[in-house]
Formats: sequence, structure tokens, C-alpha cells
Amino acid sequence: MDFVKLLVTRYFTDVLGMKYVEERENALLFIEGFNKVAVGVYAADFYEESELYKKVGALAGLDAVKIYLAVLPSALPYIDAKYFKNVGVGLVVVDVDKGVDGVDVKIFPKPRQTSTATIDTEKVLEVLRTQLLNYIESQIKRIENSLYEKLKNYIDQKIAEVKKLLTEFNQTGVEIKRLQPESSQTGASQTSQPNTLLSNDWVRILRSKSGG
Repeated sequence: MDFVKLLVTRYFTDVLGMKYVEERENALLFIEGFNKVAVGVYAADFYEESELYKKVGALAGLDAVKIYLAVLPSALPYIDAKYFKNVGVGLVVVDVDKGVDGVDVKIFPKPRQTSTATIDTEKVLEVLRTQLLNYIESQIKRIENSLYEKLKNYIDQKIAEVKKLLTEFNQTGVEIKRLQPESSQTGASQTSQPNTLLSNDWVRILRSKSGG
């Protein structure tokens, strides 16, 4: 697609809000609602009047609700506005030096009755399918990012809780170690009591034997 066609495509899609379908029969095809719109592009260094109107005649035979012919400003001297309006063909002038801002609709076309008022159902469904897939993909990415942040925050929170518990446990362990020597001494004093009692029993037995 050359630069003029690119500018026309951007204008009809970005400015007029149509959907580009394809290039066929020397015309760019768009969808406006469910209607087919055809735009023929005739860009030349030197225009010939006969060739220009031949292009208009060819476009008029296309099966489209609206038809435009896009030309460069140098073609304007050869344009008969009355003729374009009579045949119902719109005129678009493209000033490539101004980019998309240089695309201007000089004559609007008359809507026409066609053999089929709508574009091919398969193409409409394909465009709809593409748009839905793009939307679903963007929503999935948004959900994935949101879920990632939630999981990250949850994990960070749990790690902080475990870290706090471990810190408290380590502090409690130090206190237990400090108390261990005292508990061992208490145990030793408790174990020494049976020996003392045993020695006292032997003393009583010996005293009874000796009659004392």
C-alpha cells in the first residue's frame, strides 16, 4: 500500500470511524455500520481528464453503498463537481505534505441501493472475532497482573508473620536456656533427699540392734 492509500485508510478509519476490510478491484473497501464503502485511489504526477472519468465509471459499477474517488490536489482542475454529484460518487483530495490532516472530503457520495446491502457475513464475523479476541486478551492480561499483585502481597504478609513468630520463638528459647542451670540444681537437691532418708533408716536399725 503506497503512502496515499495509507493516508486515505487512516482517515477513513481514525477520523470517519470506519473499519478497513481489504483492497479489491483497485479500491479500498471499508465497513460503515454494516454497509460497504469503496474508495478508489487515483494518484498521478500528471492527470488526464479521460483517465480520471474512466476511473469514476469503473468505481460506479462497484457493489457498494457509498463510493469515493481519492485524488491529489493537482487533479482539481479536471474535476466536474456536478458530474460527481449526478453519479453519486464522492471526492476526496489528499495533500500528502500534510499527512492525515491533508485528507479532505470535497464531495460526499449519495448512498446507493446495491444487490446486497451488507458486506459478506464471513468478513463481518471475522472482524468481530478479531475485536473480541483482542478485548479478551487485554482483559486476561489485566486479571493476571491483578492476581499477581494479590498473590505477592499475600505471600509477603505470610512471610512477615512467620518471621515474627520465629523471632518470638528465638527470644523465648534464650530465656529457657538461662533457666536450665537452676532447674538442674533443683533436680540434684531432689535426688539427694532419698539418700538422706536411706542413711537415717540405717541409723535407726543399727541403734535398735545395739539396744540403744
